[in-house]
Amino acid sequence: MHKMTRSILAAALGFAAVSAFAAHDGYADSSNGTVVRSNYGLCWHTNGFTPEKAIAECDPSLMPKQAAAAPAPAAPAVVAAPAAPAPAAPKKVETITLNASSLFDTNKSVLKPEGKEALDSVAKVLLERKYDPAKTKIEIDGHADRMGKADHNLKLSQERADATQVYLVSKGVPASMITAVGKGSTQPITKPEDCKKFAKKKAKLISCYAPDRRVEVSIYAAVEQ
Repeated sequence: MHKMTRSILAAALGFAAVSAFAAHDGYADSSNGTVVRSNYGLCWHTNGFTPEKAIAECDPSLMPKQAAAAPAPAAPAVVAAPAAPAPAAPKKVETITLNASSLFDTNKSVLKPEGKEALDSVAKVLLERKYDPAKTKIEIDGHADRMGKADHNLKLSQERADATQVYLVSKGVPASMITAVGKGSTQPITKPEDCKKFAKKKAKLISCYAPDRRVEVSIYAAVEQ
């Protein structure tokens, strides 16, 4: 009875005779073992078809759903190590200004006795504060007035700064902390108009320019944040 039903189905559809062997249970098979399809490409089911007999090539929508693959475990988060705090930049904490006339004779760079006494006081202050040489810089700047030639003033100011540095080091201030720079007459305190009226009076002109002739000891130390 089953063979007759399949033969009648094949004849009605104009297809080749159906195979007696149920190669695809639940589907009409042709003599070569392939599933019989309609003119629309659809597979023909037999009376014995149930969804459990569905095959992927004909009824993919009836196939059991495959379990989704388990998601890969998330990579552990990389926690960046906190950046080391940047070392505090040295800041100017103080400038000690010494009048050149108290340290040197006119147009000289050799320290006078009273000049040495003045620098003794400066050295005492620096040593008592116990500055860390690795975090402290002491800059000695020599300055000259605007009288005379610029190159001579620059040379004189450098020699005076050097003499000041050598003396402070002799008193125990670490040499690694100190630099000496001659500024010449490039950074005067007075303005040209301040002493212009004494242009023809040399003694008064020299006195007027006195603030410009100086040695500055500037202290730069790291200030903790």
